[in-house]
Formats: sequence, C-alpha cells, structure tokens
Amino acid sequence: MITSDLTFITNEKDKTLLDRFKVLIKNTRFFDVLVGYFYTSGFYAIYKSLENTERIRILIGISTN
Repeated sequence: MITSDLTFITNEKDKTLLDRFKVLIKNTRFFDVLVGYFYTSGFYAIYKSLENTERIRILIGISTN
C-alpha cells in the first residue's frame, strides 16, 4: 500500500529541509535532478544518503563552485 508522508518542514530541530531530503532519497534507485545552481557543499551534505543509488545524474546551470 502506498502511503504519503506529509511531514511539514519547519527548520526546527529534526524537521529541516536537509533532514527531510535525506529520508526521501535514502532508498532511491535513480537520482535525476535539474538545478540552476550547484554547490559541492550541498551535495556533500546529502551524499551519504545516495551511496546505494544505482545512477546519479545532475544537470546544472552555469553557476557552480
């Protein structure tokens, strides 16, 4: 049965966007994203959650660090 988790992101302790994103991507098979800006620091913050991901594809705009 498919369930929807509608947890609010409030940036209070344990309800940050980063924490929520890590949960959502932890068991994903493919990670495909399109972003206007790409920062390696942001990717570093989530990469542990992507270690078992079969394929990671990131299409970025012209701004990166």
